[in-house]
Amino acid sequence: MAQFEIKNLTFTYPTAKNHPALSDINLNIEQGEYVTVCGRSGSGKTTLLKHLKSVLAPHGKLEGEILFEGKNLKDTDLRTQSFRIGYVMQNPDNQIVTDKVWHELAFGLESLGTDQKTIRLRVAEMASYFGIQGWFHKNVNELSGGQKQLLNLASIMLCSRVY
Repeated sequence: MAQFEIKNLTFTYPTAKNHPALSDINLNIEQGEYVTVCGRSGSGKTTLLKHLKSVLAPHGKLEGEILFEGKNLKDTDLRTQSFRIGYVMQNPDNQIVTDKVWHELAFGLESLGTDQKTIRLRVAEMASYFGIQGWFHKNVNELSGGQKQLLNLASIMLCSRVY
């Protein structure tokens, strides 16, 4: 079974009624598979990816369906989406919500009600995996753009490991 299955997806923003941002997209993404979405600026890459997490989906007319693990995404509760579907934004500053690197790593797990022992263990594992333990006590505003992107990716991966 595909992790994501996109069937005949067409999406039109309200301000562009005759020009769909996405037109008849069909795509299967298997668990563990890496997929690259590429194209010119304005071609719909971000619009497509935001539809894979319903809290980020833009407002407009949507046709077709998106299945997550065989179930319609709109029927997948937000807690499950928070645990199972990660999203790293293009601008890393739009995703950072705390002041310290360690707290940014822990924030998602804390929000999901994970116990402190598990949080500490997973944060340490992920910091080690990404090689960012040296920044652990830094303020996030001291990080470069690339470091912030790496921090965001580590933070998202921490949450997706909870299930």
